[in-house]
Amino acid sequence: MKQSYLALTFLCISGIAQAASYNCTVSNKFDFDRPYTQAQLDSLKFSVKIHDVEKPKVDRCSVKPSEGKLSCDSYDIDRVETDKNVGYKKFYLFRSQFDIQLFPDMKFIENNGRGGIALGMCKPV
Repeated sequence: MKQSYLALTFLCISGIAQAASYNCTVSNKFDFDRPYTQAQLDSLKFSVKIHDVEKPKVDRCSVKPSEGKLSCDSYDIDRVETDKNVGYKKFYLFRSQFDIQLFPDMKFIENNGRGGIALGMCKPV
């Protein structure tokens, strides 16, 4: 019983658990030269799906205005790092200079590597 309690305590202290997926909704988005309005965020429905599994993946999704339906691009993550002090995880895609940071409070920041930043909240799936 004592070992189970210690293991559970370690998982809570270490931040985000392993082998999970998260649906993340973008609440703010900024490109190099402009912020997105709330109306644009509502109509384009930007989101990120993080699959923190043995072979991590990230899906970036939005509504394509020309088609009017949700479309997602899937990326294999090259590297995952966990901050030892705060407990956030950073998912790197080197080819695109793209990364996503997932914090223990389920906030996230997406850096698309070309001057764009998106942020919002995630929910475990």
